[in-house]
Amino acid sequence: MNKTSKGKKYNRIKAELAEAGKQNADLANYMGVHPSTVSDWCTNTNQPAIQDLFKIAEFLRVDVRKLLVPTTWENEILTQAAEPPTVQKLKPSKRPGSKPKSRQKNK
Repeated sequence: MNKTSKGKKYNRIKAELAEAGKQNADLANYMGVHPSTVSDWCTNTNQPAIQDLFKIAEFLRVDVRKLLVPTTWENEILTQAAEPPTVQKLKPSKRPGSKPKSRQKNK
């Protein structure tokens, strides 16, 4: 479990539980955790591990992505992030103590 910033919401577990008509205790029983753990997830005090998110999605019969708060980035930023990085050629470095290679001239 990961502690989260105060007031910041990362998951929608509480909303999805309500939509499915399930209680925190139902999820706690299914997951094999204490009900206070599920309460922490629902209030975004702590976050479940990725593996647990998939198990929660299985319990609720929803796509795991529905359990996360969507990002609000602009499409431009996502496009820029998806572009491959530029590659710069670096000059070969000289190792200390190595002799420079001499080039032979063709006659």
